[in-house]
Amino acid sequence: MTNLIRHPAAVAGALLLILYTATVCAVAVAFPDANWDMIAYVASILEQPGIDPASLHAQTYDMVRQKVSDGQYLVLTEDRPYRIRQADDPVAFLSMLGFYRVKLLYLEAAQLLSGWLGPVDALRAVSALSAAAFGALTLFWLIDQRALAYAPLAIIVLVLSGFGAVARAATPDMFSAFFLLAGMLLFVQGRDIAAAAFLIVAVLARPDHLSLVGVLMVMSIVFRPVSWGAVGAFLIGLVAYVLISRASGHPGWWIQLYFSNVEFVPTLEGFDPPFSVVTYAVALVRTVVRAVVEQQWPAVLLLLIFLLALMLRRNFTFTRPEAIALFSVLVAIPARFVLLPLYEGRFYFAYLAVFGLILVGAFARQTGPIFASEHARGVRSTPSSAGP
Repeated sequence: MTNLIRHPAAVAGALLLILYTATVCAVAVAFPDANWDMIAYVASILEQPGIDPASLHAQTYDMVRQKVSDGQYLVLTEDRPYRIRQADDPVAFLSMLGFYRVKLLYLEAAQLLSGWLGPVDALRAVSALSAAAFGALTLFWLIDQRALAYAPLAIIVLVLSGFGAVARAATPDMFSAFFLLAGMLLFVQGRDIAAAAFLIVAVLARPDHLSLVGVLMVMSIVFRPVSWGAVGAFLIGLVAYVLISRASGHPGWWIQLYFSNVEFVPTLEGFDPPFSVVTYAVALVRTVVRAVVEQQWPAVLLLLIFLLALMLRRNFTFTRPEAIALFSVLVAIPARFVLLPLYEGRFYFAYLAVFGLILVGAFARQTGPIFASEHARGVRSTPSSAGP
């Protein structure tokens, strides 16, 4: 391992990855994104039992106003009718918080930092620190896979997956992505208990990651051996999801789907649209079109699938855990999209990163060292056993 790290190609790869991660974190701190969800998360941090809606509303918007530019605040409060109503109506604003309280662990982490930084900066710090941890985890993964010289490929995966944009946003996406990546990479290494712990935390940070954990469990049962860590993570995550959803006042699946894809209603008070297959189908088609036209993540997914197919055609092999993890991601992305159509790439960042980094590890392991002199330094390049 020491010889590997000392090799010029490995050192250069490590330095490039560290520099890239540091740049993304610096930009996330210096030029954070001012998204509307940040306002709701600030309110969720400030919210206390029995608090007056008008007081919570005033505190929240005042804190946000102090941390964004005049132009950004104008966009957040007057860009469209929905935002105007939220900025003017405390009761309507409070009705939206059920969508955000379910990110329990994310809010707890931000609340822990808010005592020193204030809620807005705490949310931004969580994203920046999570990005640093995500980069460090990627570095350790490459070291474990003897793939430091292939760090530029890992950087390409992160760039295409949207690492920089997600790091700048005051949302739970980067925070939960770190735990999801850690859980999946530990699963690939056969460390079931540790993998289960991280996957459960990922669900607590962002409950919709339960879809991937559930698919992972099913895949392990189908292809054997059964991963009891994945089974335990899904069952615990499912119970946690139900309890947190009820305690947080989440309005439910259909209302969230309707609100996200059909109409941004000004208040959820008394809002209970009947389920409609036609409305769901129209929302699904509309979201697919927006994703393909406005976002790059569908193209990145297709690229990763093409690379996987090319590797298989060239007789690359994958360990059984690697194959299960890869196919779980491939199934989980469309499953999650169909269950709750969301077109933005930040919702799929963690999945694409997991998929890409597993491919990079397998490619480096079986392609061998970039420079022939690495053979003399004891770098292994033995192919893994075939997947299911």
